[in-house]
Amino acid sequence: MNESAEIKLAKQRLSALQLAEALGNVSEACRCRGISRTQFYEYKRRFQTHGLEGLKDLPPIHKSHPQTTPPEVVEKILELSLANPM
Repeated sequence: MNESAEIKLAKQRLSALQLAEALGNVSEACRCRGISRTQFYEYKRRFQTHGLEGLKDLPPIHKSHPQTTPPEVVEKILELSLANPM
């Protein structure tokens, strides 16, 4: 995502926070902006902590940790431990 698209998205999220404040009603603001209350409060927390930067998309979370033990190694450990109980 390029920089201007990231800023545009952050400003859209900020507008939901501003609308809720103006209306005095989080549920109504969420309905108007098409977001869940959970998303709203996550955006609010990120904005309070990091400002507009916090409303940009977060980097993706990797599905596997680089230091995860490979499944074949786990299987071998289990096999050896079952074959040689203490």
